[in-house]
Amino acid sequence: MKPVKELSAALQARLAPPDGQVDTKRGGSDYSKLRSIIRSQKDQIQGLENEVAHFQSRQHRIDDGHRLELARLKKEVEYHKRLRQAADQRSYELEDQLSRMRQHQQVAAQRESHDDEKDSLILQSQLLISKNSELTTKVKRLESQVTQLEELKAALENELNQAYFERDEMAAELERALSRQLRHHNPSVELEVEAEGDERDEDSPESGGDGTLPADGGSALERPQVADLAG
Repeated sequence: MKPVKELSAALQARLAPPDGQVDTKRGGSDYSKLRSIIRSQKDQIQGLENEVAHFQSRQHRIDDGHRLELARLKKEVEYHKRLRQAADQRSYELEDQLSRMRQHQQVAAQRESHDDEKDSLILQSQLLISKNSELTTKVKRLESQVTQLEELKAALENELNQAYFERDEMAAELERALSRQLRHHNPSVELEVEAEGDERDEDSPESGGDGTLPADGGSALERPQVADLAG
């Protein structure tokens, strides 16, 4: 699991008032409100981390189940393929026997026993052909089940990647909102905060190197909270 980006040490030091006193220059109740919002954002980030851990655990269990199911299905497919090959071979043998029986019938048409044996071989051949068709249908159905399991695994991996993306994006939004609030309440630290923000943006794997996020933006859950911080 990728770690969530924490606040820089310098920003944490500025957030903590000396000797438990609230700095009136930072806005008093506004500063307390900011701290409350930050705690709420951290709780949400922790919730996302828990959700990601849940998805990982769920995916591991599903992957284990898929591996066992795929192994079982592959063995069953191989078994039915062998049955189908044996049925084909037996069908060819019966058809050859039927052909020889027809030749014998032309030579000894007077024997009624040949007719009974021929009918028996025809019936056996028809039964084997019908069984072969059923086995072919079952093999196709098993192959379809394998494909569906692989598609489900890919969908779960996409959900996990989306959860990672939303977690990292919320952490970045929190950093930017905190920097804006600090510049608003204490303009003297603006340059230092901007410099720290530039360093984080350059190190961020989701950043394009200029401090911007990907074009698709954040989730619907994150946007209203960021708007509250900016206001």
